[in-house]
Amino acid sequence: MHSHESCPCFSGKKYEECCRPFHQGVFPQNALLLMRSRFSAYVLNLADYIIETTHPASPQYSENKFLWKRSISQFSQKCFFSNLKVLDFKEHSIIATVTFTAHISQEGQDATFTERSTFEKKNDQWLYRGGLIAQGQAPNLVTTAPLRLLPLAYYGDPVLRRKGDSILEITDDIKKLIEEMIETMDDSDGIGLAAPQVHHSLRLFVIHTPIQKEENKLEKGSVKVFINPILSLPSSETWQAPEGCLSIPTLRGVVERPKEVTVEYTTLEGKRIQEHVSGWEARVIMHEYDHIEGILYIDRLPEEEQAKLKPFLDNIEKRIHGDL
Repeated sequence: MHSHESCPCFSGKKYEECCRPFHQGVFPQNALLLMRSRFSAYVLNLADYIIETTHPASPQYSENKFLWKRSISQFSQKCFFSNLKVLDFKEHSIIATVTFTAHISQEGQDATFTERSTFEKKNDQWLYRGGLIAQGQAPNLVTTAPLRLLPLAYYGDPVLRRKGDSILEITDDIKKLIEEMIETMDDSDGIGLAAPQVHHSLRLFVIHTPIQKEENKLEKGSVKVFINPILSLPSSETWQAPEGCLSIPTLRGVVERPKEVTVEYTTLEGKRIQEHVSGWEARVIMHEYDHIEGILYIDRLPEEEQAKLKPFLDNIEKRIHGDL
């Protein structure tokens, strides 16, 4: 239908010269071309292409291809795509971001959104990893700063099982790493991130202080940096709550942890302080502290729960680290 018409990615070129080669198996050379070809795939209801170009660690990835394909098709069918405007494109090593506004409507209602998509290279192929979305036109998603996102380490990567080394001095490199970790945490919509999760075996993690609004619903407060932390005096009282992990995409588990704990750590300014924390802040700190000890939250689940998750974990490892 579109072979002689202009490309549905609104590039102004003909479809056969623009996105069609990608839809027929040519790998886009960069993330911007991939983003455009994915947009036109939504317009043309090419659900298989969307699935093939989604990173296996993406929160949108699903093992149930039938349901996933159906939900993509339903979205394509109920949308009218009127324009695509690319606002920004940044690439650094194996990570890239594209910020765009998609002018769409659903059932006559404006459903325009702006997204800053993140892409990651796997086996020399650019794949969509996820995105930060704002309703309407949101040019504020564009930043002038250079791209400072780091590739994440996923389940099965040996770095996640190593104990982190102590940081002997807060150098410029450490400060740069902390900035990159905060940006990576925010880009992935995480509430905490430890250095081993970005391939650095160091005793360092960052968090957004969690603010509880309602049960298990958290808002992100200010950023805190923990250098060479030590935990002590965990309370005998425990509580259970669901946890997820950026390094174990698409899975969650209910973990029992102490309600309170004392944490001693060095701040970014080099000051050594001690705090007694409780509730969600204690939980997030303990979760991230586990990472610098080579422990994952799944290790803290009951044995029968671990046994249930094993096939899913094997699958995650296979699809991310294998050549699938």
